[in-house]
Amino acid sequence: MPNSKPNRIRGRVIDSGDQLSKKMLLSYVVILALSMCLVPFSIDPFLPAFPDISTFFGVTNGTVQASLTGVTIGLALGMLVIGPLSDAFGRRPLILIATAGFSLSAILAFFATSFEMFLVLRFAMGFFAAGADVVSRAIARDLYRGQKMQSMLAKIFLIQSLSPIIGPIIGAQVTQAGNWQAIFLIFGLGGLALVLFSSGLLVETLPIAKRRSSTPLGLARGYLAVLKDRIYIGLLIFGAFQISALFAYLNNVPFLFQDSFGLSPSDFGFWVAANSLASYIGVQVGAYAAKHIKGQWLLAIYSTTGVFIGLGLFMTAGSGLVVAEGFFMLQLFIFGAGITTIPTIALYNHGSEAGTAASLLGVVNFATASLVSIVYGFLNNDNTRDIGLLIGILFVVSLTSLMVITRPWMVPDLRKGS
Repeated sequence: MPNSKPNRIRGRVIDSGDQLSKKMLLSYVVILALSMCLVPFSIDPFLPAFPDISTFFGVTNGTVQASLTGVTIGLALGMLVIGPLSDAFGRRPLILIATAGFSLSAILAFFATSFEMFLVLRFAMGFFAAGADVVSRAIARDLYRGQKMQSMLAKIFLIQSLSPIIGPIIGAQVTQAGNWQAIFLIFGLGGLALVLFSSGLLVETLPIAKRRSSTPLGLARGYLAVLKDRIYIGLLIFGAFQISALFAYLNNVPFLFQDSFGLSPSDFGFWVAANSLASYIGVQVGAYAAKHIKGQWLLAIYSTTGVFIGLGLFMTAGSGLVVAEGFFMLQLFIFGAGITTIPTIALYNHGSEAGTAASLLGVVNFATASLVSIVYGFLNNDNTRDIGLLIGILFVVSLTSLMVITRPWMVPDLRKGS
Protein backbone atom coordinates (compact mmCIF):
# COMPACT_ATOMS: atom_id res chain seq x y z
CA MET A 1 0.00 0.00 0.00
CA PRO A 2 2.84 2.52 0.40
CA ASN A 3 2.80 3.21 -3.35
CA SER A 4 -0.95 3.81 -3.61
CA LYS A 5 -0.76 7.58 -3.14
CA PRO A 6 1.90 8.16 -5.85
CA ASN A 7 -0.10 5.93 -8.22
CA ARG A 8 -3.25 7.97 -7.60
CA ILE A 9 -1.30 11.16 -8.27
CA ARG A 10 0.13 9.82 -11.52
CA GLY A 11 -3.28 8.71 -12.72
CA ARG A 12 -5.11 11.96 -12.00
CA VAL A 13 -5.60 14.99 -14.22
CA ILE A 14 -6.72 18.46 -13.13
CA ASP A 15 -7.22 20.88 -16.02
CA SER A 16 -8.94 23.76 -14.20
CA GLY A 17 -7.98 25.76 -11.15
CA ASP A 18 -11.58 25.44 -9.97
CA GLN A 19 -10.83 21.78 -9.21
CA LEU A 20 -8.07 22.65 -6.75
CA SER A 21 -8.76 22.62 -3.04
CA LYS A 22 -7.14 25.37 -0.97
CA LYS A 23 -4.47 22.92 0.17
CA MET A 24 -3.75 21.76 -3.39
CA LEU A 25 -3.67 25.35 -4.65
CA LEU A 26 -1.08 26.21 -2.02
CA SER A 27 0.96 23.15 -3.02
CA TYR A 28 0.85 24.15 -6.69
CA VAL A 29 1.86 27.73 -5.92
CA VAL A 30 4.85 26.53 -3.90
CA ILE A 31 5.92 23.85 -6.42
CA LEU A 32 5.62 26.16 -9.43
CA ALA A 33 7.35 29.02 -7.60
CA LEU A 34 10.28 26.84 -6.52
CA SER A 35 10.55 25.33 -10.01
CA MET A 36 10.70 28.83 -11.49
CA CYS A 37 13.33 29.75 -8.89
CA LEU A 38 15.79 27.45 -10.64
CA VAL A 39 16.50 30.00 -13.39
CA PRO A 40 17.64 32.77 -11.02
CA PHE A 41 19.31 30.13 -8.82
CA SER A 42 21.40 29.11 -11.84
CA ILE A 43 22.64 32.71 -12.17
CA ASP A 44 22.37 35.08 -9.20
CA PRO A 45 24.14 33.15 -6.39
CA PHE A 46 27.30 32.89 -8.48
CA LEU A 47 27.68 36.56 -9.42
CA PRO A 48 29.65 37.50 -6.27
CA ALA A 49 32.00 34.58 -6.97
CA PHE A 50 33.00 35.73 -10.48
CA PRO A 51 36.42 37.11 -9.43
CA ASP A 52 37.16 33.98 -7.34
CA ILE A 53 36.10 31.67 -10.18
CA SER A 54 38.44 33.58 -12.49
CA THR A 55 41.33 33.08 -10.07
CA PHE A 56 40.54 29.41 -9.34
CA PHE A 57 40.52 28.33 -12.98
CA GLY A 58 43.22 30.78 -14.05
CA VAL A 59 41.08 32.47 -16.70
CA THR A 60 40.22 36.09 -17.46
CA ASN A 61 37.11 37.92 -16.25
CA GLY A 62 35.78 37.85 -19.81
CA THR A 63 36.13 34.09 -19.89
CA VAL A 64 34.15 33.80 -16.66
CA GLN A 65 31.46 35.95 -18.25
CA ALA A 66 31.33 33.28 -20.97
CA SER A 67 30.08 30.84 -18.33
CA LEU A 68 27.03 33.05 -17.86
CA THR A 69 26.58 33.15 -21.62
CA GLY A 70 26.71 29.34 -21.49
CA VAL A 71 23.87 29.43 -18.98
CA THR A 72 21.77 31.69 -21.21
CA ILE A 73 22.31 29.39 -24.21
CA GLY A 74 21.29 26.47 -22.01
CA LEU A 75 18.20 28.38 -20.93
CA ALA A 76 17.20 29.00 -24.54
CA LEU A 77 17.71 25.38 -25.64
CA GLY A 78 16.03 24.00 -22.53
CA MET A 79 12.88 25.94 -23.27
CA LEU A 80 13.02 25.06 -26.96
CA VAL A 81 13.11 21.34 -26.18
CA ILE A 82 11.21 20.81 -22.94
CA GLY A 83 8.28 23.21 -23.44
CA PRO A 84 6.91 21.59 -26.65
CA LEU A 85 7.57 18.11 -25.26
CA SER A 86 5.31 18.96 -22.31
CA ASP A 87 2.51 19.72 -24.83
CA ALA A 88 2.92 16.18 -26.16
CA PHE A 89 3.74 14.08 -23.07
CA GLY A 90 2.19 16.09 -20.24
CA ARG A 91 3.49 18.54 -17.66
CA ARG A 92 4.24 16.27 -14.69
CA PRO A 93 6.93 13.99 -16.20
CA LEU A 94 8.74 16.87 -17.90
CA ILE A 95 8.91 19.08 -14.82
CA LEU A 96 10.24 16.17 -12.75
CA ILE A 97 12.93 15.43 -15.34
CA ALA A 98 13.90 19.10 -15.48
CA THR A 99 14.23 19.59 -11.73
CA ALA A 100 16.19 16.33 -11.36
CA GLY A 101 18.53 17.38 -14.19
CA PHE A 102 19.20 20.73 -12.55
CA SER A 103 19.99 19.07 -9.24
CA LEU A 104 22.42 16.56 -10.75
CA SER A 105 24.19 19.23 -12.85
CA ALA A 106 24.68 21.51 -9.84
CA ILE A 107 26.07 18.69 -7.67
CA LEU A 108 28.50 17.65 -10.41
CA ALA A 109 29.60 21.30 -10.83
CA PHE A 110 30.72 21.20 -7.20
CA PHE A 111 33.37 18.67 -8.27
CA ALA A 112 34.44 20.40 -11.52
CA THR A 113 38.23 20.47 -11.88
CA SER A 114 38.53 22.30 -15.20
CA PHE A 115 36.86 25.36 -16.65
CA GLU A 116 35.67 23.34 -19.65
CA MET A 117 33.85 20.89 -17.39
CA PHE A 118 32.52 23.80 -15.35
CA LEU A 119 31.17 25.48 -18.49
CA VAL A 120 29.39 22.32 -19.68
CA LEU A 121 27.71 21.84 -16.31
CA ARG A 122 26.68 25.50 -16.16
CA PHE A 123 25.07 24.99 -19.57
CA ALA A 124 23.24 21.91 -18.24
CA MET A 125 22.02 23.83 -15.19
CA GLY A 126 20.54 26.47 -17.49
CA PHE A 127 19.02 23.85 -19.79
CA PHE A 128 17.12 22.04 -17.04
CA ALA A 129 16.26 25.18 -15.06
CA ALA A 130 14.62 26.60 -18.18
CA GLY A 131 12.61 23.42 -18.66
CA ALA A 132 11.25 23.61 -15.13
CA ASP A 133 10.40 27.28 -15.62
CA VAL A 134 8.57 26.94 -18.92
CA VAL A 135 6.54 23.91 -17.83
CA SER A 136 5.55 25.77 -14.66
CA ARG A 137 4.18 28.63 -16.76
CA ALA A 138 2.32 26.15 -18.95
CA ILE A 139 0.75 24.58 -15.86
CA ALA A 140 -0.45 28.00 -14.72
CA ARG A 141 -2.05 28.51 -18.16
CA ASP A 142 -3.61 25.02 -18.03
CA LEU A 143 -5.38 26.02 -14.84
CA TYR A 144 -6.29 29.66 -15.55
CA ARG A 145 -6.41 32.39 -18.19
CA GLY A 146 -6.77 36.16 -18.20
CA GLN A 147 -7.02 37.96 -14.89
CA LYS A 148 -7.17 34.68 -12.94
CA MET A 149 -3.90 33.59 -14.53
CA GLN A 150 -2.27 36.89 -13.61
CA SER A 151 -3.49 36.51 -10.02
CA MET A 152 -2.05 32.98 -9.93
CA LEU A 153 1.27 34.23 -11.31
CA ALA A 154 1.30 37.02 -8.71
CA LYS A 155 1.00 34.39 -5.95
CA ILE A 156 3.76 32.33 -7.56
CA PHE A 157 6.07 35.31 -7.91
CA LEU A 158 5.42 36.28 -4.31
CA ILE A 159 7.69 33.30 -3.58
CA GLN A 160 9.74 33.12 -6.79
CA SER A 161 10.77 36.77 -6.63
CA LEU A 162 12.53 36.11 -3.35
CA SER A 163 15.06 33.93 -5.19
CA PRO A 164 17.06 36.83 -6.69
CA ILE A 165 17.22 38.29 -3.17
CA ILE A 166 18.18 35.11 -1.35
CA GLY A 167 20.54 33.80 -4.03
CA PRO A 168 23.11 36.64 -4.01
CA ILE A 169 23.12 36.74 -0.20
CA ILE A 170 23.88 33.02 0.03
CA GLY A 171 26.41 33.28 -2.77
CA ALA A 172 28.15 36.27 -1.20
CA GLN A 173 28.37 34.69 2.26
CA VAL A 174 29.68 31.37 0.90
CA THR A 175 32.18 33.19 -1.32
CA GLN A 176 33.29 35.35 1.59
CA ALA A 177 33.88 32.16 3.60
CA GLY A 178 36.35 31.08 0.92
CA ASN A 179 34.61 28.11 -0.71
CA TRP A 180 32.57 29.28 -3.68
CA GLN A 181 32.12 25.68 -4.94
CA ALA A 182 29.82 25.00 -1.99
CA ILE A 183 27.22 27.24 -3.64
CA PHE A 184 26.61 24.50 -6.21
CA LEU A 185 26.20 21.83 -3.56
CA ILE A 186 23.67 23.93 -1.63
CA PHE A 187 21.42 24.52 -4.63
CA GLY A 188 21.93 21.03 -6.00
CA LEU A 189 20.64 19.47 -2.80
CA GLY A 190 17.83 22.02 -2.74
CA GLY A 191 16.83 20.92 -6.24
CA LEU A 192 16.80 17.29 -5.11
CA ALA A 193 14.39 18.17 -2.30
CA LEU A 194 12.14 19.89 -4.86
CA VAL A 195 12.05 16.72 -6.99
CA LEU A 196 10.84 14.69 -4.02
CA PHE A 197 8.29 17.33 -3.03
CA SER A 198 6.91 17.62 -6.57
CA SER A 199 6.68 13.88 -7.19
CA GLY A 200 4.49 13.47 -4.13
CA LEU A 201 2.11 16.39 -4.70
CA LEU A 202 2.01 17.47 -8.34
CA VAL A 203 -0.96 16.22 -10.39
CA GLU A 204 -1.01 16.31 -14.20
CA THR A 205 -2.82 19.36 -15.68
CA LEU A 206 -2.86 18.50 -19.40
CA PRO A 207 -5.40 15.82 -20.36
CA ILE A 208 -4.36 13.32 -23.03
CA ALA A 209 -7.18 14.56 -25.28
CA LYS A 210 -5.66 18.06 -25.34
CA ARG A 211 -2.09 16.97 -26.00
CA ARG A 212 -0.38 17.66 -29.30
CA SER A 213 1.12 14.92 -31.42
CA SER A 214 4.65 14.02 -30.40
CA THR A 215 5.71 13.81 -34.05
CA PRO A 216 7.89 16.62 -35.45
CA LEU A 217 4.93 17.77 -37.56
CA GLY A 218 2.66 17.89 -34.53
CA LEU A 219 5.17 19.91 -32.54
CA ALA A 220 5.74 22.23 -35.51
CA ARG A 221 2.02 22.95 -35.70
CA GLY A 222 2.19 24.28 -32.16
CA TYR A 223 4.83 26.79 -33.20
CA LEU A 224 2.84 27.73 -36.30
CA ALA A 225 -0.23 28.46 -34.18
CA VAL A 226 1.58 30.97 -31.98
CA LEU A 227 3.58 32.56 -34.81
CA LYS A 228 0.35 33.56 -36.55
CA ASP A 229 -0.59 35.76 -33.56
CA ARG A 230 0.49 39.38 -34.07
CA ILE A 231 -0.04 40.27 -30.42
CA TYR A 232 2.13 37.33 -29.38
CA ILE A 233 4.92 38.23 -31.82
CA GLY A 234 5.09 41.81 -30.59
CA LEU A 235 5.31 40.66 -26.98
CA LEU A 236 7.88 38.05 -27.98
CA ILE A 237 10.23 40.80 -29.16
CA PHE A 238 9.23 43.12 -26.33
CA GLY A 239 10.13 40.57 -23.66
CA ALA A 240 13.35 39.52 -25.39
CA PHE A 241 14.85 43.00 -25.32
CA GLN A 242 13.64 43.68 -21.80
CA ILE A 243 15.37 40.56 -20.49
CA SER A 244 18.45 41.41 -22.56
CA ALA A 245 18.62 44.67 -20.63
CA LEU A 246 18.37 42.65 -17.42
CA PHE A 247 21.25 40.38 -18.48
CA ALA A 248 23.30 43.42 -19.46
CA TYR A 249 22.90 44.51 -15.85
CA LEU A 250 23.69 41.04 -14.47
CA ASN A 251 26.81 40.58 -16.59
CA ASN A 252 28.40 43.95 -15.98
CA VAL A 253 27.56 45.02 -12.41
CA PRO A 254 29.85 42.41 -10.78
CA PHE A 255 32.86 44.15 -12.33
CA LEU A 256 31.42 47.67 -12.18
CA PHE A 257 30.54 47.41 -8.48
CA GLN A 258 33.52 45.37 -7.28
CA ASP A 259 36.34 46.57 -9.51
CA SER A 260 35.32 50.18 -10.21
CA PHE A 261 33.32 51.03 -7.07
CA GLY A 262 35.53 48.89 -4.80
CA LEU A 263 32.81 46.82 -3.12
CA SER A 264 33.61 43.55 -1.36
CA PRO A 265 31.74 40.40 -2.46
CA SER A 266 29.57 40.70 0.67
CA ASP A 267 28.70 44.36 0.00
CA PHE A 268 28.08 43.59 -3.66
CA GLY A 269 25.72 40.76 -2.67
CA PHE A 270 23.81 43.21 -0.48
CA TRP A 271 23.24 45.67 -3.33
CA VAL A 272 22.24 42.93 -5.78
CA ALA A 273 19.76 41.68 -3.17
CA ALA A 274 18.44 45.23 -2.70
CA ASN A 275 17.82 45.49 -6.46
CA SER A 276 16.11 42.11 -6.40
CA LEU A 277 13.90 43.38 -3.59
CA ALA A 278 12.87 46.22 -5.89
CA SER A 279 11.91 43.58 -8.48
CA TYR A 280 9.96 41.69 -5.81
CA ILE A 281 7.99 44.83 -4.94
CA GLY A 282 7.51 45.51 -8.64
CA VAL A 283 5.84 42.12 -9.17
CA GLN A 284 3.16 42.87 -6.63
CA VAL A 285 2.71 46.50 -7.71
CA GLY A 286 2.43 45.38 -11.34
CA ALA A 287 -0.16 42.70 -10.54
CA TYR A 288 -2.22 45.22 -8.55
CA ALA A 289 -1.97 47.90 -11.24
CA ALA A 290 -3.12 45.42 -13.91
CA LYS A 291 -6.46 45.14 -12.10
CA HIS A 292 -7.12 48.83 -12.79
CA ILE A 293 -5.16 49.64 -15.97
CA LYS A 294 -4.97 47.60 -19.17
CA GLY A 295 -1.81 45.50 -19.03
CA GLN A 296 -0.64 46.47 -22.51
CA TRP A 297 -0.51 50.16 -21.54
CA LEU A 298 1.35 49.32 -18.35
CA LEU A 299 3.97 47.59 -20.49
CA ALA A 300 4.29 50.78 -22.56
CA ILE A 301 4.89 52.77 -19.37
CA TYR A 302 7.52 50.32 -18.12
CA SER A 303 9.49 50.29 -21.38
CA THR A 304 9.38 54.08 -21.67
CA THR A 305 10.78 54.25 -18.15
CA GLY A 306 13.53 51.85 -19.24
CA VAL A 307 14.58 54.22 -22.03
CA PHE A 308 15.00 57.01 -19.46
CA ILE A 309 16.95 54.68 -17.15
CA GLY A 310 19.47 54.02 -19.91
CA LEU A 311 19.69 57.73 -20.66
CA GLY A 312 20.15 58.50 -16.97
CA LEU A 313 23.00 56.00 -16.57
CA PHE A 314 24.67 57.44 -19.67
CA MET A 315 24.32 61.07 -18.58
CA THR A 316 25.45 60.52 -14.97
CA ALA A 317 28.50 58.35 -15.71
CA GLY A 318 31.14 58.96 -13.08
CA SER A 319 28.65 60.01 -10.40
CA GLY A 320 29.42 56.95 -8.28
CA LEU A 321 27.63 54.07 -6.63
CA VAL A 322 24.56 55.78 -5.18
CA VAL A 323 23.37 57.33 -8.45
CA ALA A 324 24.07 54.17 -10.46
CA GLU A 325 22.33 52.04 -7.86
CA GLY A 326 19.23 54.22 -8.00
CA PHE A 327 18.88 53.67 -11.74
CA PHE A 328 19.57 49.92 -11.49
CA MET A 329 17.03 49.58 -8.71
CA LEU A 330 14.41 51.28 -10.87
CA GLN A 331 15.32 48.97 -13.76
CA LEU A 332 14.72 45.90 -11.60
CA PHE A 333 11.43 47.39 -10.35
CA ILE A 334 9.95 47.80 -13.84
CA PHE A 335 11.22 44.36 -14.83
CA GLY A 336 9.30 42.83 -11.93
CA ALA A 337 6.23 44.95 -12.63
CA GLY A 338 5.84 43.52 -16.12
CA ILE A 339 6.80 39.93 -15.44
CA THR A 340 3.24 38.64 -14.88
CA THR A 341 1.60 40.82 -17.53
CA ILE A 342 3.67 39.64 -20.51
CA PRO A 343 2.78 35.90 -20.29
CA THR A 344 -0.83 36.66 -19.30
CA ILE A 345 -1.43 38.54 -22.54
CA ALA A 346 0.84 36.42 -24.75
CA LEU A 347 -0.59 33.03 -23.68
CA TYR A 348 -4.23 34.11 -23.47
CA ASN A 349 -5.27 32.53 -26.80
CA HIS A 350 -2.86 29.58 -26.69
CA GLY A 351 -4.17 27.10 -24.15
CA SER A 352 -3.65 23.97 -26.28
CA GLU A 353 -0.05 24.93 -27.04
CA ALA A 354 0.80 26.69 -23.76
CA GLY A 355 4.09 24.81 -23.41
CA THR A 356 5.16 25.77 -26.92
CA ALA A 357 4.04 29.38 -26.51
CA ALA A 358 5.81 29.73 -23.17
CA SER A 359 8.92 28.01 -24.50
CA LEU A 360 9.18 30.26 -27.54
CA LEU A 361 8.95 33.30 -25.28
CA GLY A 362 11.84 31.93 -23.26
CA VAL A 363 13.89 30.78 -26.26
CA VAL A 364 13.77 34.18 -27.93
CA ASN A 365 14.43 35.87 -24.57
CA PHE A 366 17.64 34.01 -23.86
CA ALA A 367 18.80 33.68 -27.47
CA THR A 368 18.55 37.45 -27.79
CA ALA A 369 20.36 37.91 -24.48
CA SER A 370 23.11 35.59 -25.73
CA LEU A 371 23.52 37.58 -28.94
CA VAL A 372 23.59 40.86 -27.04
CA SER A 373 26.30 39.41 -24.79
CA ILE A 374 28.73 39.74 -27.71
CA VAL A 375 28.74 43.47 -26.98
CA TYR A 376 29.85 43.01 -23.35
CA GLY A 377 33.51 42.57 -24.26
CA PHE A 378 33.53 46.05 -25.81
CA LEU A 379 31.99 47.82 -22.80
CA ASN A 380 34.04 49.98 -20.49
CA ASN A 381 33.07 49.06 -16.91
CA ASP A 382 34.96 51.96 -15.32
CA ASN A 383 31.66 53.87 -15.21
CA THR A 384 28.00 53.55 -16.30
CA ARG A 385 28.24 55.33 -19.66
CA ASP A 386 28.48 52.25 -21.88
CA ILE A 387 26.07 50.08 -19.93
CA GLY A 388 23.57 52.97 -19.88
CA LEU A 389 23.78 53.36 -23.66
CA LEU A 390 23.22 49.62 -24.15
CA ILE A 391 20.26 49.45 -21.76
CA GLY A 392 18.67 52.51 -23.36
CA ILE A 393 18.93 51.04 -26.88
CA LEU A 394 17.45 47.72 -25.75
CA PHE A 395 14.43 49.44 -24.22
CA VAL A 396 13.92 51.57 -27.34
CA VAL A 397 13.65 48.36 -29.42
CA SER A 398 11.32 46.84 -26.83
CA LEU A 399 8.99 49.85 -26.84
CA THR A 400 9.00 50.01 -30.65
CA SER A 401 7.92 46.36 -30.90
CA LEU A 402 5.07 46.92 -28.49
CA MET A 403 3.74 49.99 -30.31
CA VAL A 404 4.32 48.90 -33.93
CA ILE A 405 3.64 45.13 -33.83
CA THR A 406 1.47 44.38 -30.80
CA ARG A 407 -0.42 47.70 -31.07
CA PRO A 408 -1.78 48.11 -27.50
CA TRP A 409 -4.98 49.72 -28.74
CA MET A 410 -5.80 46.49 -30.61
CA VAL A 411 -5.39 44.22 -27.57
CA PRO A 412 -8.66 43.40 -25.79
CA ASP A 413 -9.16 44.22 -22.12
CA LEU A 414 -8.08 40.95 -20.48
CA ARG A 415 -9.30 42.12 -17.11
CA LYS A 416 -12.71 40.93 -18.28
CA GLY A 417 -11.38 37.48 -19.23
CA SER A 418 -12.12 34.41 -17.15
